[in-house]
Amino acid sequence: MSVLSVKSQDSTNKWTVGIGLGGLLYSEKDLDKIGYRFSEQFPRLSVARYVFKNTTIAGLFSQSVQEQKKYLTFDGEIRYDFGTSENLLNVYSVVGGSLIDTRFTLPLINFGFGGSLWLFDNIGLNGQLLYKYNNSGFQSQASHIFASGGIVYRFKIGSSSKGIRKTRRRLWEMEH
Repeated sequence: MSVLSVKSQDSTNKWTVGIGLGGLLYSEKDLDKIGYRFSEQFPRLSVARYVFKNTTIAGLFSQSVQEQKKYLTFDGEIRYDFGTSENLLNVYSVVGGSLIDTRFTLPLINFGFGGSLWLFDNIGLNGQLLYKYNNSGFQSQASHIFASGGIVYRFKIGSSSKGIRKTRRRLWEMEH
């Protein structure tokens, strides 16, 4: 019997980097204020580090694909994984903040959830859904939904490669 041991970002593999795409959706009532309801985001770049039990900090950046829909966001977040960091599927909750540059650069509060599915030892798929909340009542920005997805790569810094498996097994090669 063979077993596939794929673990999420944890105390051994503390770092991940990712690239993906995103999209945001404003409510219909904010159309006049913002000028659009939907905007595609590419690239969505991320770097994250596992800091202690079940907790990861992350920094993310994305910008609008269309020049007429100016939207640039720098996000910082804390992820709590409910003890799933050792699992093939790592789900987490998110709380954090954003600096969003549309017409003005303004802060928003973020909360939501996400997850990573680890296909290989170091490569996975990540998805996330956030609500970006305008708690200060700024007129030029509205609360909105932000969804993203992409590919993540997990690695460690400052340790040797001894003990790392040389043969990686694919998800579909697992025995069920």
